[in-house]
Amino acid sequence: MQEIILLADLSEEDWARVLRIVEIRHFKTGEDLIRIGDKDESFYILTSGSVDVIVETDGRDPVLARIPEGSVFGEIAFFDGAPRSATIRARSLGTAVRVTRENFDSLAAWEPQIARTLLYDLGRVLAMRLRWTTERNSK
Repeated sequence: MQEIILLADLSEEDWARVLRIVEIRHFKTGEDLIRIGDKDESFYILTSGSVDVIVETDGRDPVLARIPEGSVFGEIAFFDGAPRSATIRARSLGTAVRVTRENFDSLAAWEPQIARTLLYDLGRVLAMRLRWTTERNSK
């Protein structure tokens, strides 16, 4: 599955504006950044490293997908407010930008063009992942 790089066309100046509003999270290999069932309405942009999407069944940890640097995770709960649908576990050392609803509201107020681009990118990611899941389940 090809991933979409979020905000790939932002200038350094625009990224600096985003980084003033959001939280930076550093993580180490094996750390759970999100746990299935948790209630949290933020999403993450993976700026370095990689993570696995894991859904535990029957005591196993099957990896459903690998998310590379530049992509996003946690976006479903950001949009629907429901508990987390999977665990996100770090495959390596890395860094992610955490965007809460409050952060996004501030971004939308102060930088509406960046917020609009971010929403379009998130929509494209969701559509691509839904298409991938549909194709995978139809085989």
